[in-house]
Amino acid sequence: MPKKEYWDELWNKNPLLEEEIKKYEDQYLLPELLNCINRYCLTGQIRWLEAGCGPGYWNFLFSADERIDFSVGVDISDCLLEAQRYKKKHKLSSPYFAKADILKLPFKPERFDFITSLGVIEHFKQPRLPLLEMKRMLKPGGILFLNTPNKGIWSLRTKYFPIDEYEDYYRPHELKEMLEQCDFEVLEYYARGFSNSIMTVLYNIYDYNQHSFLSRGYHLALNYIKKALKRFDPWLDHKYGFYSIVIARRK
Repeated sequence: MPKKEYWDELWNKNPLLEEEIKKYEDQYLLPELLNCINRYCLTGQIRWLEAGCGPGYWNFLFSADERIDFSVGVDISDCLLEAQRYKKKHKLSSPYFAKADILKLPFKPERFDFITSLGVIEHFKQPRLPLLEMKRMLKPGGILFLNTPNKGIWSLRTKYFPIDEYEDYYRPHELKEMLEQCDFEVLEYYARGFSNSIMTVLYNIYDYNQHSFLSRGYHLALNYIKKALKRFDPWLDHKYGFYSIVIARRK
Protein backbone atom coordinates (compact mmCIF):
# COMPACT_ATOMS: atom_id res chain seq x y z
CA MET A 1 0.00 0.00 0.00
CA PRO A 2 1.30 3.52 -0.77
CA LYS A 3 2.76 5.38 2.19
CA LYS A 4 0.89 8.06 4.11
CA GLU A 5 2.87 10.78 2.30
CA TYR A 6 1.39 9.67 -1.01
CA TRP A 7 -2.18 10.14 0.25
CA ASP A 8 -1.32 13.49 1.84
CA GLU A 9 -0.02 14.74 -1.50
CA LEU A 10 -2.96 13.29 -3.44
CA TRP A 11 -5.68 14.84 -1.28
CA ASN A 12 -3.88 18.18 -1.08
CA LYS A 13 -4.52 18.45 -4.83
CA ASN A 14 -8.25 17.99 -4.19
CA PRO A 15 -9.37 20.55 -1.60
CA LEU A 16 -12.52 19.82 0.36
CA LEU A 17 -14.93 22.36 -1.09
CA GLU A 18 -18.66 22.49 -1.69
CA GLU A 19 -17.97 22.08 -5.41
CA GLU A 20 -16.06 18.84 -4.85
CA ILE A 21 -18.77 17.37 -2.63
CA LYS A 22 -21.37 18.37 -5.22
CA LYS A 23 -19.49 16.33 -7.86
CA TYR A 24 -20.08 13.20 -5.81
CA GLU A 25 -23.84 13.68 -6.15
CA ASP A 26 -23.41 13.03 -9.87
CA GLN A 27 -21.40 9.83 -9.42
CA TYR A 28 -22.92 6.48 -10.31
CA LEU A 29 -22.11 5.26 -6.78
CA LEU A 30 -24.63 7.51 -5.06
CA PRO A 31 -27.76 5.67 -6.28
CA GLU A 32 -26.01 2.35 -5.65
CA LEU A 33 -25.38 3.27 -2.01
CA LEU A 34 -28.94 4.53 -1.55
CA ASN A 35 -30.36 1.39 -3.16
CA CYS A 36 -28.21 -0.76 -0.88
CA ILE A 37 -29.55 0.98 2.23
CA ASN A 38 -33.14 0.74 0.99
CA ARG A 39 -32.93 -2.82 -0.29
CA TYR A 40 -31.46 -4.36 2.83
CA CYS A 41 -33.74 -2.69 5.34
CA LEU A 42 -31.16 -0.40 6.89
CA THR A 43 -33.68 2.02 8.37
CA GLY A 44 -33.19 4.35 11.28
CA GLN A 45 -30.37 4.47 13.82
CA ILE A 46 -27.75 3.27 11.34
CA ARG A 47 -24.18 3.35 12.60
CA TRP A 48 -22.04 3.83 9.52
CA LEU A 49 -18.28 3.55 9.07
CA GLU A 50 -16.42 4.50 5.93
CA ALA A 51 -13.06 2.71 5.91
CA GLY A 52 -10.60 4.78 3.87
CA CYS A 53 -12.69 7.96 3.61
CA GLY A 54 -10.11 10.41 2.21
CA PRO A 55 -11.33 13.97 2.97
CA GLY A 56 -14.78 12.64 3.82
CA TYR A 57 -16.72 13.54 0.67
CA TRP A 58 -19.21 10.68 1.13
CA ASN A 59 -19.50 11.27 4.87
CA PHE A 60 -20.49 14.89 4.33
CA LEU A 61 -22.84 14.01 1.50
CA PHE A 62 -24.76 11.54 3.68
CA SER A 63 -24.58 13.57 6.89
CA ALA A 64 -28.12 14.94 6.35
CA ASP A 65 -29.70 11.50 5.82
CA GLU A 66 -32.10 10.97 8.72
CA ARG A 67 -31.47 7.23 8.72
CA ILE A 68 -27.80 7.73 9.68
CA ASP A 69 -27.63 7.93 13.47
CA PHE A 70 -23.83 7.93 13.66
CA SER A 71 -21.32 8.42 10.86
CA VAL A 72 -17.54 8.16 11.08
CA GLY A 73 -14.82 8.18 8.44
CA VAL A 74 -11.39 6.68 8.98
CA ASP A 75 -8.28 7.48 6.99
CA ILE A 76 -4.53 7.48 7.53
CA SER A 77 -3.98 10.78 5.71
CA ASP A 78 -3.65 14.27 7.19
CA CYS A 79 -6.52 15.30 4.88
CA LEU A 80 -8.79 14.59 7.86
CA LEU A 81 -7.54 17.86 9.33
CA GLU A 82 -9.13 19.61 6.36
CA ALA A 83 -12.32 17.62 6.93
CA GLN A 84 -12.42 18.80 10.54
CA ARG A 85 -11.92 22.42 9.44
CA TYR A 86 -14.75 22.06 6.91
CA LYS A 87 -17.01 20.59 9.58
CA LYS A 88 -16.23 23.46 11.97
CA LYS A 89 -16.65 26.13 9.27
CA HIS A 90 -20.13 24.88 8.40
CA LYS A 91 -21.05 24.22 12.05
CA LEU A 92 -21.88 20.57 11.45
CA SER A 93 -22.46 18.18 14.34
CA SER A 94 -21.54 15.17 12.18
CA PRO A 95 -19.85 13.26 10.65
CA TYR A 96 -16.99 12.26 12.91
CA PHE A 97 -13.48 11.40 11.77
CA ALA A 98 -10.67 9.26 13.12
CA LYS A 99 -7.11 9.19 11.83
CA ALA A 100 -6.12 5.53 11.87
CA ASP A 101 -4.93 2.54 9.87
CA ILE A 102 -7.90 0.55 8.58
CA LEU A 103 -6.02 -2.61 9.51
CA LYS A 104 -6.31 -1.51 13.15
CA LEU A 105 -9.63 0.30 13.45
CA PRO A 106 -9.95 2.14 16.80
CA PHE A 107 -13.43 0.91 17.72
CA LYS A 108 -15.00 -1.87 19.72
CA PRO A 109 -15.94 -4.99 17.72
CA GLU A 110 -19.45 -5.34 16.27
CA ARG A 111 -20.13 -1.62 16.53
CA PHE A 112 -21.45 -0.78 13.03
CA ASP A 113 -24.54 -1.63 10.98
CA PHE A 114 -23.12 -0.45 7.67
CA ILE A 115 -19.54 -0.22 6.38
CA THR A 116 -18.45 1.21 3.06
CA SER A 117 -14.98 0.95 1.57
CA LEU A 118 -14.79 2.64 -1.80
CA GLY A 119 -11.67 2.15 -3.89
CA VAL A 120 -9.49 0.96 -1.01
CA ILE A 121 -8.61 -2.75 -0.93
CA GLU A 122 -6.93 -2.65 -4.36
CA HIS A 123 -4.09 -0.77 -2.66
CA PHE A 124 -3.26 -3.76 -0.41
CA LYS A 125 -1.04 -6.70 -1.27
CA GLN A 126 -3.17 -8.77 1.12
CA PRO A 127 -6.71 -7.43 0.64
CA ARG A 128 -8.24 -10.02 2.96
CA LEU A 129 -6.63 -8.27 5.93
CA PRO A 130 -8.72 -5.07 5.69
CA LEU A 131 -11.79 -7.17 4.86
CA LEU A 132 -11.39 -9.22 8.03
CA GLU A 133 -10.94 -6.05 10.07
CA MET A 134 -14.13 -4.60 8.61
CA LYS A 135 -15.91 -7.84 9.39
CA ARG A 136 -14.75 -7.53 13.00
CA MET A 137 -16.35 -4.07 13.16
CA LEU A 138 -19.73 -5.15 11.71
CA LYS A 139 -22.59 -6.32 13.87
CA PRO A 140 -23.96 -9.76 12.95
CA GLY A 141 -26.26 -9.11 10.02
CA GLY A 142 -24.47 -5.85 9.23
CA ILE A 143 -23.88 -4.83 5.60
CA LEU A 144 -20.61 -4.21 3.77
CA PHE A 145 -20.62 -2.21 0.52
CA LEU A 146 -17.33 -2.53 -1.33
CA ASN A 147 -16.05 -1.35 -4.68
CA THR A 148 -12.76 -1.60 -6.59
CA PRO A 149 -11.63 -0.92 -10.17
CA ASN A 150 -12.97 -3.61 -12.52
CA LYS A 151 -10.06 -5.72 -13.72
CA GLY A 152 -11.70 -6.30 -17.08
CA ILE A 153 -11.49 -2.58 -17.86
CA TRP A 154 -8.62 -1.29 -15.76
CA SER A 155 -6.11 -3.85 -17.00
CA LEU A 156 -6.54 -2.27 -20.45
CA ARG A 157 -6.36 1.26 -19.07
CA THR A 158 -3.18 0.73 -17.06
CA LYS A 159 -1.48 -0.90 -20.04
CA TYR A 160 -1.28 2.60 -21.53
CA PHE A 161 -1.64 4.77 -18.41
CA PRO A 162 0.12 2.95 -15.52
CA ILE A 163 -0.97 3.62 -11.93
CA ASP A 164 1.78 2.60 -9.54
CA GLU A 165 -0.18 2.76 -6.28
CA TYR A 166 -2.54 -0.11 -7.17
CA GLU A 167 -1.61 -3.65 -6.16
CA ASP A 168 -4.37 -5.38 -8.13
CA TYR A 169 -7.83 -5.08 -9.67
CA TYR A 170 -10.81 -7.37 -9.29
CA ARG A 171 -13.71 -8.53 -11.42
CA PRO A 172 -17.05 -8.76 -9.59
CA HIS A 173 -16.89 -12.55 -9.24
CA GLU A 174 -13.35 -12.31 -7.83
CA LEU A 175 -14.56 -9.96 -5.11
CA LYS A 176 -17.41 -12.35 -4.40
CA GLU A 177 -15.01 -15.26 -3.94
CA MET A 178 -12.72 -13.22 -1.71
CA LEU A 179 -15.56 -12.18 0.58
CA GLU A 180 -16.90 -15.72 0.77
CA GLN A 181 -13.43 -16.85 1.83
CA CYS A 182 -13.72 -14.29 4.65
CA ASP A 183 -17.05 -15.93 5.62
CA PHE A 184 -19.36 -13.16 4.42
CA GLU A 185 -22.72 -13.90 2.85
CA VAL A 186 -22.55 -12.25 -0.56
CA LEU A 187 -25.87 -10.64 -1.50
CA GLU A 188 -24.97 -8.97 -4.81
CA TYR A 189 -21.98 -8.55 -7.10
CA TYR A 190 -21.90 -6.60 -10.34
CA ALA A 191 -20.15 -3.84 -12.32
CA ARG A 192 -21.21 -0.23 -12.86
CA GLY A 193 -20.01 2.82 -14.74
CA PHE A 194 -19.54 2.06 -18.45
CA SER A 195 -19.46 5.79 -19.24
CA ASN A 196 -16.73 6.27 -16.62
CA SER A 197 -14.58 3.72 -18.45
CA ILE A 198 -14.59 5.77 -21.64
CA MET A 199 -14.34 9.13 -19.92
CA THR A 200 -11.27 8.13 -17.92
CA VAL A 201 -9.41 7.34 -21.11
CA LEU A 202 -10.44 10.69 -22.60
CA TYR A 203 -9.47 12.57 -19.45
CA ASN A 204 -6.08 10.85 -19.48
CA ILE A 205 -5.53 11.90 -23.09
CA TYR A 206 -6.25 15.44 -21.96
CA ASP A 207 -3.88 15.18 -18.98
CA TYR A 208 -1.04 13.66 -20.98
CA ASN A 209 -1.41 16.10 -23.88
CA GLN A 210 -2.35 19.37 -22.26
CA HIS A 211 -0.65 21.41 -24.95
CA SER A 212 -2.20 19.49 -27.82
CA PHE A 213 -5.74 20.72 -27.22
CA LEU A 214 -7.52 23.99 -26.60
CA SER A 215 -8.19 23.33 -22.94
CA ARG A 216 -11.58 25.02 -22.64
CA GLY A 217 -12.95 23.55 -25.88
CA TYR A 218 -11.78 20.04 -25.04
CA HIS A 219 -13.23 20.25 -21.54
CA LEU A 220 -16.62 21.36 -22.86
CA ALA A 221 -16.58 18.57 -25.45
CA LEU A 222 -15.90 16.01 -22.72
CA ASN A 223 -18.94 17.18 -20.77
CA TYR A 224 -21.18 16.63 -23.80
CA ILE A 225 -19.63 13.21 -24.47
CA LYS A 226 -20.15 12.18 -20.83
CA LYS A 227 -23.86 13.04 -20.95
CA ALA A 228 -24.27 11.08 -24.19
CA LEU A 229 -22.42 8.01 -22.92
CA LYS A 230 -24.48 7.79 -19.72
CA ARG A 231 -27.46 6.76 -21.84
CA PHE A 232 -25.69 3.47 -22.61
CA ASP A 233 -24.85 2.59 -18.99
CA PRO A 234 -27.95 0.41 -18.36
CA TRP A 235 -27.06 -1.85 -21.31
CA LEU A 236 -23.27 -2.00 -21.04
CA ASP A 237 -22.53 -1.66 -17.31
CA HIS A 238 -22.64 -5.40 -16.60
CA LYS A 239 -19.83 -6.15 -19.04
CA TYR A 240 -17.85 -2.93 -19.34
CA GLY A 241 -18.51 -1.27 -15.98
CA PHE A 242 -15.69 0.87 -14.63
CA TYR A 243 -15.94 -0.52 -11.09
CA SER A 244 -16.73 -3.84 -9.48
CA ILE A 245 -19.23 -3.69 -6.63
CA VAL A 246 -20.12 -6.27 -4.02
CA ILE A 247 -22.67 -6.12 -1.22
CA ALA A 248 -22.27 -8.64 1.57
CA ARG A 249 -23.69 -9.42 4.99
CA ARG A 250 -21.82 -10.50 8.07
CA LYS A 251 -23.10 -13.89 9.15
